[in-house]
Amino acid sequence: MDDIVDELHNALKLYLTEISRNDKLPQAEARRCEDILAFTINLEHVGDIVEKSLSELAEKKIKNHLAFSAEGFQEISNMLNQIFENLRLAVSVFMTSNLRDARALMQAKTAMRDLEWTATQNHLHRLREKRAESLETSSLHIDIVRDLKRITAHIASVAYPVLSEYNELLPSRLLDKDDEAFIPLAVGKE
Repeated sequence: MDDIVDELHNALKLYLTEISRNDKLPQAEARRCEDILAFTINLEHVGDIVEKSLSELAEKKIKNHLAFSAEGFQEISNMLNQIFENLRLAVSVFMTSNLRDARALMQAKTAMRDLEWTATQNHLHRLREKRAESLETSSLHIDIVRDLKRITAHIASVAYPVLSEYNELLPSRLLDKDDEAFIPLAVGKE
């Protein structure tokens, strides 16, 4: 289906580019064209992740008759369920530009980052315990949870224009060095 997604993406990209060339297009509509294009680009990237990475990982798992640990399978299942919820929320944000939903989508992105970190740490713990199914599926498990996090990041990107419109975005997630909360990492002697 990725080929169909690519064809639709290219057709939409050409159409939006043609519309945006109109000098009489109101600024709000030109901005909406950009938002639509950005969302479709991100959805196309999601398709690429599914086609080029996740499907290959699934084929490898099937071909080698591998099985995740029960805990690992549950972690991946939870992440997939969260992605479906995030996608529903992203479509709502895209259609309505609702600020509350855009904020919720960004919180969901953060929650997915936490799920990925926790799943990876739990997996590493199972490796330290030398659990056979975790040892056999280690690279699959880590790659899948990483890809699921990447998918969420692409889906959540639809919230940025809405949050930007309401001045609800920080310029960076980095702490300012002048901020009292900034603690430099000790990387060597000075």
